[in-house]
Amino acid sequence: MNSTIASWMSRGWTVLVLVTLLVADWLIWLMLRARSDERRIRPTKRVASWPKGTKRTLMRRQDYVCAYCGHRRISRSFEIDHMTPVIRGGSNDIENLQVICRPCNQRKSIHTDREFRERYARLIPRSPLTPPQQAVPQADFKAETRRTRQPGTVREFRRQRYITPREKVVTGSIVCGGVTFFILLVGLASAGAGGALLLLPSVLLGVTVGFGLWLRAHITGVMIVEDQ
Repeated sequence: MNSTIASWMSRGWTVLVLVTLLVADWLIWLMLRARSDERRIRPTKRVASWPKGTKRTLMRRQDYVCAYCGHRRISRSFEIDHMTPVIRGGSNDIENLQVICRPCNQRKSIHTDREFRERYARLIPRSPLTPPQQAVPQADFKAETRRTRQPGTVREFRRQRYITPREKVVTGSIVCGGVTFFILLVGLASAGAGGALLLLPSVLLGVTVGFGLWLRAHITGVMIVEDQ
């Protein structure tokens, strides 16, 4: 009988730990997702609408293929991209523009054309506006993204311009700890607790939740993830 109870207790603790880790991972994902690309300063003003025919001109210049992956796309799936992003001082002159597909545009992000081509030099030529001779699957770009790191200039720019994953997790953990403290405080007060019985459990649980979330993020390494 005792062995059966011990077995069930062991299973219960295992389930509790797994559920706790799942909830912690979900909260951390929510912290990073809800504040994705959050800026320290106001974003640079971009062109609201391009002059008529701009995209068509760029597409003809590139023979209707994406400048990076080399795939042929219809007009709707091409996006106008700044070779040097406006957020990093690039102009809206046509010499600084190209058309690329949406996946490549999302991957390029705040890279300059030169930084992007150097990072993916195993897949695409280094010369501007030069697509690869054969179309490159997006799966190859994803693999190369995992294999390489963003250039130091991009990482430094992101550090100065955007809220880092570490800052998101730290502030999110503090908020979660504070919310836990407040909820337990109200609950204990409603139950008639007072003094140390009111404050001590609330403080301990709030600190445990906040520190636990930070520790889980530290162990999983999400605070140092810099690439998409």
